Amino acid sequence: MEPLCSDLEERVRALAIGRVATVFAIDPAALDPAWEFGQELTCSFVSDFRFNEFDRLDQDIKDVADRETRCRLASGELVIRTVEDYCDHMVACFATNPDEVRRVLGLDR
Repeated sequence: MEPLCSDLEERVRALAIGRVATVFAIDPAALDPAWEFGQELTCSFVSDFRFNEFDRLDQDIKDVADRETRCRLASGELVIRTVEDYCDHMVACFATNPDEVRRVLGLDR
């Protein structure tokens, strides 16, 4: 498999940061890749009936993952704690599931 070209990787990363910023309603320029979900980024509500910010990103993470990655997530071998982890996950999944990453991040818009 060919490595992801750096321009495309940077575009996926930028869109992933934009996705996190949109979900949490903050300026993408203010978003620090080291910020942790549940620490610097907190959800606005908890509900059994509506998705909150964490639920939306968790769904993104699962939607783009291939079977092997979903197993690693379920076992706890792969944990996404930070914005950077989310971006890395999107880049890695682009190599195995590009159509779904494009859909989730709006790459072709």
